[in-house]
Amino acid sequence: MNVQQKEAVTTTEGPLLVIAGAGTGKTTAITRRIAYLIEQKLAKPSEIIALTFTEKASGEMEERIDVLVPYGYIDTWISTFHAFGNRVLQENALDLGLPPDFKVLTRPSQILFFQQNLFAFDLYYYRPLSNPTKFIQAILQFIARLKDEDIKPADYKKYVRNLKKTTLKKLGLTKKEFEEEIKKQEELANVYGKYEDLKTKAGLVDFGDQLMLTLRLFREKPAILKKYRKQFKYILVDEYQDTNWAQNQLVKILAKPNSNVCVVADDDQSIYRFRGAAISNVLDFKKTYPKARIVTLLENYRSSQPILDSAYRLIRHNDPDRLEVREGVNKKLIAIKKNVGKPPTEIYAETLSEEADLVADEIKKLTDYNKEKTVDSLPAGKASSRLAGDRLQYKDIAILVRANAHADPFLRSLNMKGIPHKFVGSSGLYAQEEVKLLISFLTAISHFDDSPNLYNLASSEIYQLPIEDTIAAMDYAKIRSRSLRHVFSKINELTEIDISEEGKEIIRKINTDIEELSQLSRKENVGRILYEFLKKTGYLSRLEQEGVLESEIKIQNIARFFDKIREFSEVAQNESVRNFVDWLDIMRRAGDDPATSEFDPDTDAVNIMTVHSAKGLEFKAVFLAGLVFERFPSRERGDVISIPDPLVKETLPVGDFHMQEERRLFYVGMTRSMEHLFFSWSRDIGGKRVKKVSPFVLEALDKTVSSVLANRASALEKIERHAASGKPTYKLPQATQKIIRLTQGSIDDYETCAYKYRYVHVLRLPILRHHAVVYGSALHSAVAAFYRAKISGKNLSLQKLLGTFVNAWISEGFLSVEHEERRLAAGKKVIEDFWRREKDKKATPTFIEKDFRFGLGDVLVTGRFDRVDVNPPTGRVRIIDFKSTEGKTKEQIEKAAKESAQLKVYALAYYKNYRVVPEFVGIYDLGTGMVGGYQPTIKQLDKTEEEIVETSKNIRGNLREDKFPANPKYFGRVPACYYCAYNSICPSSLVRR
Repeated sequence: MNVQQKEAVTTTEGPLLVIAGAGTGKTTAITRRIAYLIEQKLAKPSEIIALTFTEKASGEMEERIDVLVPYGYIDTWISTFHAFGNRVLQENALDLGLPPDFKVLTRPSQILFFQQNLFAFDLYYYRPLSNPTKFIQAILQFIARLKDEDIKPADYKKYVRNLKKTTLKKLGLTKKEFEEEIKKQEELANVYGKYEDLKTKAGLVDFGDQLMLTLRLFREKPAILKKYRKQFKYILVDEYQDTNWAQNQLVKILAKPNSNVCVVADDDQSIYRFRGAAISNVLDFKKTYPKARIVTLLENYRSSQPILDSAYRLIRHNDPDRLEVREGVNKKLIAIKKNVGKPPTEIYAETLSEEADLVADEIKKLTDYNKEKTVDSLPAGKASSRLAGDRLQYKDIAILVRANAHADPFLRSLNMKGIPHKFVGSSGLYAQEEVKLLISFLTAISHFDDSPNLYNLASSEIYQLPIEDTIAAMDYAKIRSRSLRHVFSKINELTEIDISEEGKEIIRKINTDIEELSQLSRKENVGRILYEFLKKTGYLSRLEQEGVLESEIKIQNIARFFDKIREFSEVAQNESVRNFVDWLDIMRRAGDDPATSEFDPDTDAVNIMTVHSAKGLEFKAVFLAGLVFERFPSRERGDVISIPDPLVKETLPVGDFHMQEERRLFYVGMTRSMEHLFFSWSRDIGGKRVKKVSPFVLEALDKTVSSVLANRASALEKIERHAASGKPTYKLPQATQKIIRLTQGSIDDYETCAYKYRYVHVLRLPILRHHAVVYGSALHSAVAAFYRAKISGKNLSLQKLLGTFVNAWISEGFLSVEHEERRLAAGKKVIEDFWRREKDKKATPTFIEKDFRFGLGDVLVTGRFDRVDVNPPTGRVRIIDFKSTEGKTKEQIEKAAKESAQLKVYALAYYKNYRVVPEFVGIYDLGTGMVGGYQPTIKQLDKTEEEIVETSKNIRGNLREDKFPANPKYFGRVPACYYCAYNSICPSSLVRR
């Protein structure tokens, strides 16, 4: 560490502001600070909280600390603000009147919830009858913004009352305009209040509530606030410049009275702030803590000085709305790598396709050993900064674009030239062929008149209807004004259509599949129907057995689509296929498009992503592409419904905040580069008018006009660019991760069958939940809620406990409706017996659902204890695992406990984190109340440790060779295949033999 980093690490008392420029090692400083606090015994791990802006940042922080603090730091809270708020709400739900099993609405499920209650809102302007769902997305975005500003429904209603008293002259409105504005604002105030009421009644919270309700809890319950203040002696906040008003208030209220809070910020990298308020929180921090110590990290370990100088030249155009100007802080970064690098290079073409080809050509030069040309021998605009022999790997290179849609021409060019590439998008799932196929199938069985989707299904890789037959059927349908479905259903009767016998056979197969699954969809939910389709067609099994990376990516994208189905199922009142398809249509029109599955980061392929996605990453060569005005910077698109200025609590910039934010985004893109930085642009991107180069390019290069001439491709070059270069080949990445991550579940899966481990933890193959899993999970949710209430000094009534059990129930995996009804009734009986048995007991658990983690060299094991009881006077510890054993005797329960791999991991985890060997680990049968277990010994713990290390070595070897043997464990004479959810697709399953 350098001097400034050491100061940031070792300054432990009082408020600390760390201004950390791009590439200056801020994550190193934060993680080493946490390690320092623990090692110097200034705080226990449980007395430290680190809050981040993104899950990616919290994950990276955990990985770093895993290395720095290899022994357990089980109780350190490292999470996003929202995850922190959610954890606090779970621990104190009853104090806020929330059900103990409240559910969190994601944005898609939020839209579905609003749509299902659309006519419960008193709306006129914002619910036009011609298109009632038109403003749903805008209203929810507006409410989210209000919650970011900690504005409650009552606050908004008060604003409307005051607005009515304001004079027309002051507002600059006519009487008619004023009356219309009042009506709109009253609508918004009422819809906000009604939305909150409906959510509360349904036992739901949204992302904004995770912060607002936590603030409300702390403000209204001083004893609870005091508990958390006492717990957290040290608070660290990463990416402080991007935190919103509510998040900032949360930090301030927690930090009192000791104010041991460290925030890390860089206003020049603020790309998520409301109306560009990049320095608002930093200025507020200095106002709140006028004696705060300030440490500035200026030594850059990533980029060359010419790149840093260009980036600094660019960002200075945001003055005076920067800390450097407002607070007199030096922010000019100094490269550690001396006398290397060169300024950014321009690549300019006439057309967008030519620009993409030139970028691909430059990548070939950067990755080619044999090219002898250097930068000086190439024409302007085609300059390569690579010297002969200085070869980069494909994964060292990134093409960064302003928006996902801008990546398409570059993807095509890389593909045409046979350059391996991976699109790391924050969206695009629905555009993937394998997902489009699934959507087409669901649409085809629920909307019979939808010809385009049936066409897509028929011509897909599943059915592969010959193109000439597909065209013939479509032409006939069009001429006769019939749907394609009608034509397919009459395929045996329509002699006038010229369709091959092969085509007719495929169409009959399609008809049979659609008919059978349409019938099944009348009584089964959408998840079950889609899974049956994949199983019936063998599509999933075929992808799995192909054993190539592209197929694995398809499987993971399919798994992500199943996640969307589960998201829908958690809120939907009717889980039918048709309802899901209609919901998906609304979601897509509202802009929902989830991220695709990513290639393994070790895959040697060029990275293509948005600049937003690249935040926190670094590459040896970066191409900032598509740099024309109105693309980068993009056009300003304000919120459809804006928060009125009188309600805004932020310190807003005096300049053009949109241009400033776009400039900061450009700065982030530039500072991702370590060695080579290219700016590419073209005059003709397909519109009616030619485009100008982005002003950011000129600012960064200190020019008034671009000096490069457009590369004009000759006619022959244009033709040759379309020559086939072969499909890019992707090598399966070697398992190079330093740490193998395991859970008690993954260890058990591997010991049960290594091939099952591959299905679950490598491919993450989507499966329907087994009914036993649904049953056990619902029981567990109810029991955990009961004990959490008890820990907080409250008692759950039997009615509320049964409600928790039913709310956690999922109608999935049961053999029939009758089977599900019987299991549900049996579960209710278990809960009733449990409640009567436990309600009057005075003993209270110390922990319920307590997360743990511990390291064994290069192995990290994580998991969660069901229940832990610690006897303070004696220090004796009991660890309990909840099970429903369904009729087992006490002897059988004890035998199961002694054989349980899960309990062995529990015992070792507790010992590793607290240096105490549990007195007892066992199983608590929820049905009978019987407990069976044993007292572990140090010798047994050592053996468990050896087994885990050996398992990790085997997994690492399997990953390296991409070979997982099918070695099912036997339970008596029965192979594990019999119970395996994958036995219908596994090529080695013993069930089908």
